[in-house]
Amino acid sequence: MLSWFHILVILAICAIVFIFVKLRYLRHKFTWIILLIFILLFYIGFVISTSGKGINFSSVDGMKTAIKLYLSWLVHGFGNLKVLTSHAIKLDWSSSNNTEQGLLDKL
Repeated sequence: MLSWFHILVILAICAIVFIFVKLRYLRHKFTWIILLIFILLFYIGFVISTSGKGINFSSVDGMKTAIKLYLSWLVHGFGNLKVLTSHAIKLDWSSSNNTEQGLLDKL
């Protein structure tokens, strides 16, 4: 799924962040690690969302198409998270667990 170029880009990003982490203090390491995770997630998401679409990345129109496709993929992902969260909030969290009551009644 990922070509050698993508793997090299991911390794280069990891190496750059690792070098910056080594140059910074301990309190900055966590920030760099979180930043690395976000960069990798956005890059892998971009590669996955644009793979198999036949987009020409050497032209300006191809890059515009790829960016529009990625942003629509990202917006739909956040929309799905919003729906998931709203369904979780609507659940009845106050109901009691009958199995625990049955176990307590037997004691």
